[in-house]
Amino acid sequence: MVVAAAVLAACAFPVACAGSYAADERRSIATQIWEDIKLRYSYFHDKGMNWDEVGRVYIGAAEAAESDRQFFAAIAGMVRELRDGHSYVYEYPQPLGGSHGSPAVELALIEGRPVVVGVAEGSDAEGLGVAVGMEVLRVDGMDAGQLLRELEGGVTASTPWSARAIAARALLAGPLDQDVEVELGDGGGSVLRVRLARRSGTRRKVDPIGAAVLDGNIGYIRLASFSFGVLGLGSAKEFRKAFDAAMEVVRGCRALIIDVRGNGGGDDRLAGACAGRLLSEATDFPRFQFRVVTLGKGWFTPVFRRSVAPRGLWQFRGPMVLCIDEQVFSSAEHFVAGLHDSGRAVTVGQTTAGSSGNPVSREVAGFKYQISRWREYRTTGELIEGRGVPADVEVAPTLAGVLAGRDEVLEKAVEVAINMSEIYLR
Repeated sequence: MVVAAAVLAACAFPVACAGSYAADERRSIATQIWEDIKLRYSYFHDKGMNWDEVGRVYIGAAEAAESDRQFFAAIAGMVRELRDGHSYVYEYPQPLGGSHGSPAVELALIEGRPVVVGVAEGSDAEGLGVAVGMEVLRVDGMDAGQLLRELEGGVTASTPWSARAIAARALLAGPLDQDVEVELGDGGGSVLRVRLARRSGTRRKVDPIGAAVLDGNIGYIRLASFSFGVLGLGSAKEFRKAFDAAMEVVRGCRALIIDVRGNGGGDDRLAGACAGRLLSEATDFPRFQFRVVTLGKGWFTPVFRRSVAPRGLWQFRGPMVLCIDEQVFSSAEHFVAGLHDSGRAVTVGQTTAGSSGNPVSREVAGFKYQISRWREYRTTGELIEGRGVPADVEVAPTLAGVLAGRDEVLEKAVEVAINMSEIYLR
């Protein structure tokens, strides 16, 4: 997911010799980036943002920087003020100071606390006794709650709940050549102190498209991304083929659950291809308008309508439930909003990330960054950015559920699907 890279970019900067840039160069570069964003960014008005004041603060900080490290931090901080999950600096004129990674442990916020929800088999963490359900208490001697709050401020996210979720996952991240000391509580008063090695390539595991028939003849499809590359597939055609194969598994089920929790988005066209197998007629999906630049002037296009038509030889027409959480992002929110707002699906879980920007990549003086270039509207007229799509039935994992190995969101989704199917069949 792009947001994971953005966290590291926000929290680490290159170590370089002081004075690589003269003060007037730093001011000029910062001003160019500020002006470019002012011209192209799409959500200033919607977020009530005073970009002039942001420029005053950060251009001044860039000019006054005493090192390249401070200069790069000022540029990244300025872009981060957009509070937009699609807008961040992703490459600097000089290489970042060292590689970053994370231990073989997956964390999530459970009941507001950073809790272990996964440990890689055969890892040092497993060997040292780190187990699912343990709460992280301290990281390198710092209180985990305090560190979490600090990380939230350096996260690229469009909503506070998305920022907290991202920060929790990045709590143990840091320089690859430095181990991390972690104190964990087991809930019973015992504390485990361990030193864990950070590893590269520890991005969150993404499940392939899969399908099953659950008890009660409820169909289930896991759809963790709308990017064929992220799923390890070779093309959009292979993605559609894999989803169509999943649909065959659930054909004839009394209701269908599609689990998009953790889906970081990808391609709207693939989202539409999936939705087309679930609709019996052309259906309005979220609308959008672009921010474009002509002859040095920025302006918005009219709002464009979009619809999704039925696809395939047959479409699933029974009741449908979507499992969602605060990690559902971008094209995945387009998918959820379209099916929910049309009345086609009920949502179960937690409000989505609220980030929909269709970004454009830009470069100034070696700084590469991307910024949102459109506004996407639900068919209700509300923006997705900064709001997300709420759950009709709110449910979040609990510590007791994690310890018991239960998926409480899916359990509730099954309950809702059964109730819907009983009403549907009357």
